Amino acid sequence: MAEMFVSQVNRYGDRVLYRFARGNDWYSYSWREALSQVREIALGLVSLGVKKGDRVGIFSANRVEWSLIDWANICIGALTVPLYPTSTADEVGRILDNSESTVLFVDTAERIAKVDSHHPAFRLLKEVILIEPTEDPVSAPEQGVLSLDQLREMGRRSAEVNGDLFDRLVTSLRPEDELTIIYTSGTSGEPKGVLTTHGHYLFMVEASGSAIPSSDQEVVLQFLPFAHSFGRLEHFMVVAMGYTCGFARSIETVARDLLVIRPTLLFSVPRIYENAYSRIRSRIAMGGLFRRSLFRWAISVGRRFSQCERKGIRVSWSLGVARYLAYLLVFSKVHQSFGGRLRWAISGGAPLSPEIAEFFHSLGIKILEGYGLTETSTVSHVNRADRFKFGTVGLPLDGVECRIASDGEILLRGPSVFKGYYRDSKGTQEVLGSDGWFYTGDVGEIDQEGFLRITDRKKDLIVTSGGKNVAPQMVENLLKTDPLISQVMVLGDRSSHLLALITLDQVQLMQWAEREEIELRGPEEAALDPRVISLVRERIRLKNKSLATFDTVRDFRILPYDFALETGELTPTLKLRRKIVTEKYRDIIEDMARKPRIDL
Repeated sequence: MAEMFVSQVNRYGDRVLYRFARGNDWYSYSWREALSQVREIALGLVSLGVKKGDRVGIFSANRVEWSLIDWANICIGALTVPLYPTSTADEVGRILDNSESTVLFVDTAERIAKVDSHHPAFRLLKEVILIEPTEDPVSAPEQGVLSLDQLREMGRRSAEVNGDLFDRLVTSLRPEDELTIIYTSGTSGEPKGVLTTHGHYLFMVEASGSAIPSSDQEVVLQFLPFAHSFGRLEHFMVVAMGYTCGFARSIETVARDLLVIRPTLLFSVPRIYENAYSRIRSRIAMGGLFRRSLFRWAISVGRRFSQCERKGIRVSWSLGVARYLAYLLVFSKVHQSFGGRLRWAISGGAPLSPEIAEFFHSLGIKILEGYGLTETSTVSHVNRADRFKFGTVGLPLDGVECRIASDGEILLRGPSVFKGYYRDSKGTQEVLGSDGWFYTGDVGEIDQEGFLRITDRKKDLIVTSGGKNVAPQMVENLLKTDPLISQVMVLGDRSSHLLALITLDQVQLMQWAEREEIELRGPEEAALDPRVISLVRERIRLKNKSLATFDTVRDFRILPYDFALETGELTPTLKLRRKIVTEKYRDIIEDMARKPRIDL
């Protein structure tokens, strides 16, 4: 991976590699400028005593320095240990302790203040390095903390003495050398450190690059967290494929940053597409009769055009003209909200509703859903631009084997399957067979054409008292396609019927209340208002019509606020932590379970 980085720098030289913001102003680094900084950081780390195989933590939000530090670690053979910027002091301590990290990069002084320096793990640290630029690079930002500027100065001095040291370190590495330890998001327990090698990700970037047709003219907007394997793969793909990468200022500014960076390729989790879907539907609902009628006509044209592409049917002249007009009058506005240059989008990290995928395809935006795990170096399957099925995660990457166990569990084997959990041989043996098959913990099915459909997490499957297996994510995704419904968690294990905890889109709710001339005094009152409950009941009833009887939701409670990352209900990649949600709302759930089912 180190040689790949240097080789690509030599190929692209003064072309722009990274774009990033400082306040309201945007700047850029060329490939050559990026390598210059990577070299300085790398040799600075060597001056601190960091050597091949040492672990280096990065506790920071996404920023251009994150990428530069990661490549510096890779070039000297150190293993990057990413930490989510939302991690608590206890979580940081546990990961640093498990990984035995010797250096920790932190982006801001405020985040350093949140770290518990008395944790036993900090005794192993040789240095804490502050990333945020300081006005005076000569002085340390605070006692016991080194600045990134100072580290780079150490690297420059080292280069003057050891001119070819960096190049020698880069060429000394081999594919079997360890690359990184990425900790799982912890949806079903304590995070585990997934240990992968240079070879794992060399295979991954090559196989992913072959599956997703792209060129070195692509532009991406990086907002997925680097601490997650999907965000990290995007970061590697940028270099491997020669993309230009713009860094979103934060997850809150993504909509605005799309207009600045104007990506041609978008990597995202489903929540971004779900939010965009809700916003589009909301704006149309607020429009006048003509606007709503025009949108319905355009969508009907788009759906027919989409069906022709999916079935391989030739588009008629009249449909082609209608589709062109629909784009000019309606779809172009949606495309402009993504920057106007988006060729296609990638979705991963959680299931994407088929209805949302079909909706965007009707608008002319193809979302290619994929699947994989941290343990498979991110991706095992993805829909192709010319071979795709909504509701599936596509075909396996070339070189990846997939089969379904007798109990429905998805098993994977290939060059991307991880080396093991760091310092956890027992956990490794539980999921990695001696024959190389990795037991994913996910349940799914493979159709006759080889497309994989994910049913649910094996541990999340609900078994009703009638013995029926229910996949809660499938039901949740269906309910979330209603613009009023923001988030859902479906329950009902060992019960005769399914229950749901539901949160509402407050903008949609207030618009409905205004139309109905109903006064709602905040989320708490709205969650208990009989008129709101009746509205939600009707929305669920309509969705239940498309489900089997045992899959239908028979009772629900409205929660006043969304599940949140800050409260621990969501992982940093916005997946539900079901155990935590269940414990938090145990009284509400038990109250529902005691009552007889309601025929919605």
